[in-house]
Amino acid sequence: MKKLGNLVNIKDNFIADAIRERGGGQGQVSQLRSDYQNIRVAELANLAAKGDTDAETAIKILKQARKKRDKYGNQ
Repeated sequence: MKKLGNLVNIKDNFIADAIRERGGGQGQVSQLRSDYQNIRVAELANLAAKGDTDAETAIKILKQARKKRDKYGNQ
């Protein structure tokens, strides 16, 4: 859970839904591994904590979703 930081309130959401909720678009969701798109945020955080680089990338995409929306719009 340490990887989540301020995202702990959405830990039970699926990662794809959480990205969209934070303002991310389908382009960001498509960057995820297809088998990770329907995993909950907390599960991905646990995988990332164990060293799974794809899970770490998914968490980074989630954290950056709002910044990307503000910079580029919802793509």
